[in-house]
Amino acid sequence: MSVIASYNFQGRIALVTGASRGIGKQICRDLLESNCRVLGCFSSNEEEAQICRADFTEFGSNFVLKKRDVSLEADVIRLFNDAALLWAEPISFLVNNAGILHQGDFADLTSESWDKTLGVNLRGPFLLSQRFIKEGSKDGSIVNISSVGGQTGGNKAPDYAASKAALISLTKSVARLGSIVGIRSNAVSPGWVETDIFTASRLAELKEEAKKAIPMQRMGLPLEVSRAVLFLLSDEASYITGHCLNVNGGLYLG
Repeated sequence: MSVIASYNFQGRIALVTGASRGIGKQICRDLLESNCRVLGCFSSNEEEAQICRADFTEFGSNFVLKKRDVSLEADVIRLFNDAALLWAEPISFLVNNAGILHQGDFADLTSESWDKTLGVNLRGPFLLSQRFIKEGSKDGSIVNISSVGGQTGGNKAPDYAASKAALISLTKSVARLGSIVGIRSNAVSPGWVETDIFTASRLAELKEEAKKAIPMQRMGLPLEVSRAVLFLLSDEASYITGHCLNVNGGLYLG
């Protein structure tokens, strides 16, 4: 399965958080193949970042990956400065993909862990969206990566579920605020997706569980999420804002 080569973003600039692996990495690749210049960021894993850079060498200077913590306002400002220094043009597309997910017993969830999860999953998109409305292209587009957990709740990671539910609400608020200056804001809500965050054994278990839990009887692929993101960023979605697009194989139908 490969990306549909139907978008040409004509060299516009995209900022993608959580870009070094999984869904974020796929989004970066598909944007690059659709003629975007992409500034990605990651927070901690230098080894994964180096692998990502090596995988994207074919795109030359059109792809840059920086280490930044999106929960810190200073690092968010640095990201916008990074883009300005690289290309001297405003950012057109913002994809808030960075996220923290730790599963465990609710009784063991600490307030520190709660704050860290909401810091990355919610404070980060807030800070980035706020600055994007101030400094981004005035015909720009934001896509936030939420989760089916934010729509159904989650007993294994309630902090994650809460942050993703709030992110959908933030998406709608920013859609109202952004419309004043021509900026659209939407969300994509993936269900179970095959990514390298799972061990091989856990992924095999999930694939078996998916046959019973998901109407389409399989997990999704990062590319299927990325296609939804590119659609919402593109002019094909020019009259869509404040929407949450489910990419979950029928796991949640709300």
